[in-house]
Amino acid sequence: MSHERFYSRVNGPTLHRVNAVRWLDEVAPRHLAGGGDPRHVTEHLLASGWSNHSVPGYPHVLLESRDRRLHLTLEPEADEFLSSWRVHPAQGHAWSAQFGIHTPVEMIAGFTGALHSTGPRPEETELWRLAASRGWTMQLAGRQRAALSPDKTASLFRESSLAENPISRWSVQVSVPLGEGRQRWIWNASIDEAAPSAALTGFIDALTDPAPLLRSEGQTPQHTFGFLDSRRSPITPEQHRLQHLRRLEAVQRTGTPAPPPGPARHKRHR
Repeated sequence: MSHERFYSRVNGPTLHRVNAVRWLDEVAPRHLAGGGDPRHVTEHLLASGWSNHSVPGYPHVLLESRDRRLHLTLEPEADEFLSSWRVHPAQGHAWSAQFGIHTPVEMIAGFTGALHSTGPRPEETELWRLAASRGWTMQLAGRQRAALSPDKTASLFRESSLAENPISRWSVQVSVPLGEGRQRWIWNASIDEAAPSAALTGFIDALTDPAPLLRSEGQTPQHTFGFLDSRRSPITPEQHRLQHLRRLEAVQRTGTPAPPPGPARHKRHR
């Protein structure tokens, strides 16, 4: 089925409508950069052997891991309080990871790209130490521990339910102030602590990384205007597309994720 004649963001080899996007911006802080292109996550999983079970004609994505043990669902929700991305075991309810529609795809990819990685489970203190090393401020409120981003618009929590069999989870809340003590909710995420440890670490690593993210015009949420530092990137849309294709080729060859390239540093664009 051809889609080239349609005016749609799906057009273009991948990631961008290359002929329509004139430039890219480096946007910081990254947690306010907006969701970006979901193919950063979905095409990478497909390249690594996940299968597509999406229903034609319905606006969602259903992916299943090669071993049929994991599912990813993307069903966009306009409400910032609801989760659009969900990752969980195909059978049972041992754990789940959920992300709002404005969660940057680079952070979701930090989680999904490490789902099949093996290694010892990191100590909780290691994850807090990672956030603190990048300028996040540690906070303690009762039994709940948290870290606040340097710009104070994102909070990382570890919390436990009060049920008979308590469930521990890590959650993120991102919001911007409106004045008079009010906040505008941007996105939220939650990952059960029983999720694969490397995936949890990959998400927190991507969340707290101070490097900016690349975005084209219209990709950042409207409500974050005035809270972003945006600089013109020397990386062109075509170069960004090629970087993405090389990332897919690397995972096809090795079956393991390739680290995403960081944007070049340069003077502020005015």
